[in-house]
Amino acid sequence: MSSLVQDDSTRAATFFAAAFLLTALGGLLIGEFRVGVQWGLGLGAAFAVFAYFFITPAPDE
Repeated sequence: MSSLVQDDSTRAATFFAAAFLLTALGGLLIGEFRVGVQWGLGLGAAFAVFAYFFITPAPDE
């Protein structure tokens, strides 16, 4: 799991994928998959930018 947050671009891609998949799943559950995908793209991009610039992995102990 730690390999998903070590590199900046990998961390951003992981956060994008998580946000996109969760909102797409939410859209599917409410019967509006298209809305879930539309929100997932925007929310995923926002989370990816946030993860890339502001989240850093904890130091190894």
